[in-house]
Amino acid sequence: MNDQRLDIIEILISLFFLGLIFSLAYFKKRKIASQEYESFFFIGLSYKLLFALLFGGYYFLYVKGGDSVAYWQGANVLSNLFFESPINYIDCLFSNPSPELLGQHFNSVTGFPPGWLYRENEAWLVCKLISILSIITFKSYAAMSIIVCYFSFLGSWRLMELVGKMQKHARGNLIFAFIFIPSVCFWCTGLSKDTIVYIFVVYLLIRLFHIIAGEKIKFRNLIQVLIFSYIIYHTRSFVLIAIVAAAIMAYGARITKRFESNPLAKVGFRFLYLSLGLFTIYIFFTSQIITNIMAEASVIQQDFINNQLYTGQKYEIAAIDVSPMGLISAFPSSVVFGIYRPFIQESLSPSLIFNGLESLLLLFLTLRFFVSFNILVKIQKIRKNEFLMFALIFVLIIGFISGLTSVLFGVLVRVRAIILPFIYLLLTVKGSKSQDELALVKDN
Repeated sequence: MNDQRLDIIEILISLFFLGLIFSLAYFKKRKIASQEYESFFFIGLSYKLLFALLFGGYYFLYVKGGDSVAYWQGANVLSNLFFESPINYIDCLFSNPSPELLGQHFNSVTGFPPGWLYRENEAWLVCKLISILSIITFKSYAAMSIIVCYFSFLGSWRLMELVGKMQKHARGNLIFAFIFIPSVCFWCTGLSKDTIVYIFVVYLLIRLFHIIAGEKIKFRNLIQVLIFSYIIYHTRSFVLIAIVAAAIMAYGARITKRFESNPLAKVGFRFLYLSLGLFTIYIFFTSQIITNIMAEASVIQQDFINNQLYTGQKYEIAAIDVSPMGLISAFPSSVVFGIYRPFIQESLSPSLIFNGLESLLLLFLTLRFFVSFNILVKIQKIRKNEFLMFALIFVLIIGFISGLTSVLFGVLVRVRAIILPFIYLLLTVKGSKSQDELALVKDN
């Protein structure tokens, strides 16, 4: 897109990369798609691509700007820098933004990145990552969106296949959770920070659960874990905190299974497991990182509430007390906000309507989960399965932080989109037991 205009070159470039992505997907499908899910592969890819293009259309035609356009512009400036001076481009990639470097790296030929974006390290890192796509797509917004959407879809698909092997969910529920949730497709497939975070999170989880399952750790996979973790930490740090805390609990659930035949060892390890969980919670609520996040959130929250320049529907939680007890007391209401809001009556706008409908669905599934006759079986499955245990802790932490800090519904739905597949999987876990599981129930 040239200055936000759609022209014939943009269309041709976009069609070329669309064809390339479907060609790559054809060969990738043969490697990763099992017979149980393969009929949904191209349907799912097409569905996500549609939402990625809707996302771009929303920002270019409805918002007429916004952060997605700013990320694209910032990446294009870096692309210009690459063609003018590859050395300066490499230097820019590996240095933090500063007023001095802004003048050294950019000029009237390369253009200058949006000021607010350059000043924010996390946002500027996103521009650096997608600048590679800007270079290879000749700065085409649509083509860049198609590429990031493909990686988002591919990561979702591989994680779905991994979870499917655990046989805790019906096939339809798995497919919907990872491929077809509308707001996840809208916020986590287009050109945005949310999509970048989502992509690296799902790929990190794929690697982590191979490790938790006891597979041999390859050096290449370990390097990937470190790279994925680094990028997540430097784009949305609290997401990495949530992943680490949830992974510790998931590994504990995995180890617990080894002591099922020894009642004394089982009780002892469960006590140790519970103590570790409480210690993890204590560390979470007292860590300097979370304290800094909450202190900053308190300032931002009051700014959003009091400043009439900020637009969009707002909500308010009681004043944030950044002490451990203050955070714990705010936990229940923040989690409810983070998971279920906005309600349908709060979502009557183009960017929120999907979230309102999803809120209705989640409320229904929650009610069905807690009133079902086999609720104890479901809870036991969550407690004993490492992925579901991970999902529970991950959802609670992200739901808490997003509900407490977002203030605007438009911000909330983007930050928490990443946990919607996990919420859905927790609420739709199978209630029936296999013969092996029936034997385990008697032991408990």
